[in-house]
Amino acid sequence: MIIALKVKNFFSLRDDAVLDFTVDTSSRRKLDALSENTIDFNGDPLVNIIGLFGGNAAGKSNIIKAIAFCRNLIVNSHLSNEGDEFDFLPFKFESDKPSEFYMDFVAEGVEYEYSFSIMNGRIISESLYHYPNRRKAKVFVREIGEKYSYGKGLIARPAEIEANTGPKTLFLTRASSMNRAIPQAVYNFFLNDVMIEVGNIDPKSVTREDFELCRPVLLQAFEVSDSDIIDIRWDETLPGQMRLLSFHKENPSIAFDFEKEESEGTKRLLFILLSLFKNIRRGSAVFLDEFDLKLHLYLAEFILDVVRASRGMQLVFTSHNPMLLDTSKLLPEQIVFVTKQSDGNSEFVPLSDFEGNERIPDVRKAYLQGRFDGVPYMGNIRSLISNAFGKK
Repeated sequence: MIIALKVKNFFSLRDDAVLDFTVDTSSRRKLDALSENTIDFNGDPLVNIIGLFGGNAAGKSNIIKAIAFCRNLIVNSHLSNEGDEFDFLPFKFESDKPSEFYMDFVAEGVEYEYSFSIMNGRIISESLYHYPNRRKAKVFVREIGEKYSYGKGLIARPAEIEANTGPKTLFLTRASSMNRAIPQAVYNFFLNDVMIEVGNIDPKSVTREDFELCRPVLLQAFEVSDSDIIDIRWDETLPGQMRLLSFHKENPSIAFDFEKEESEGTKRLLFILLSLFKNIRRGSAVFLDEFDLKLHLYLAEFILDVVRASRGMQLVFTSHNPMLLDTSKLLPEQIVFVTKQSDGNSEFVPLSDFEGNERIPDVRKAYLQGRFDGVPYMGNIRSLISNAFGKK
């Protein structure tokens, strides 16, 4: 469960790009009406969905890329060699500053704050704090010059870990690989409870249990989208040789190879739902770029309802669809506008930060009118084409 995250100096994210999952509890009336959008941590509500909205090239995807980079480095930095390069670029107009990554999250019932910074191809700082009794306590801190300090008795034999931690390796990752309990808990959170993108799920990775759990919801999604698919089944003629078969209303006795014969949108729906269902039990945090690509609005809303119904999963998504800007279904904290500033920096501002947002009768209309600076310029395209081709 994520409480907040922050990224700085990563591609177009020059300044702190913050996603805060905490809920403003001052408006109990609004909060009670949309309680399905919150999950509880020790009596404090956190939102389960955050949507990022803005024009093309505003920087929405860069926050997803940043979390993907962060997760990948945590999971794999112990495999890094001296000549390896980090797979990202800092903000190009000010590349002489460190890139910073921070996340406040809950793993195995304990709150943690983990951060690290990178500059000139090296990890220059790193820290981990936890809240074992609701009080912040240091687990370890790594400073410039490879200077370390530790909370008392929390990391066994730290000198062994330091000796095996290079300038491209996170101390957290190395400590986890050397079986230190607290770093392992944090490592496992990023490995198992942070999911980036979906892509196409390899059918071989899907278990019968996953499929059967998801199947009733999937069939309901087909019904919502007015699809003529009336059934989908697991076919395993030989052990390990699995395929999905779909059946249509026109002739239910004829089987279709789902992966080869169904539309890209239908396959994407299946892959997203299977991915979500694989993570529902753990209450994972899922980050999806353009999650509603090739999906009807009803299906996008359906997927959001799946997250709400999970009562524990979190979803961060990007979208260009203004129809999802619905304050009858989302709290102001759940709607974040992303804009590219004149200096190239991407700015992230939640609807809740706009003064008087509760008095805006139609946020969708206001967004399309440009009141939140989150839509691209809409000029007179007819005159542009006429000028380009010399026509009047």
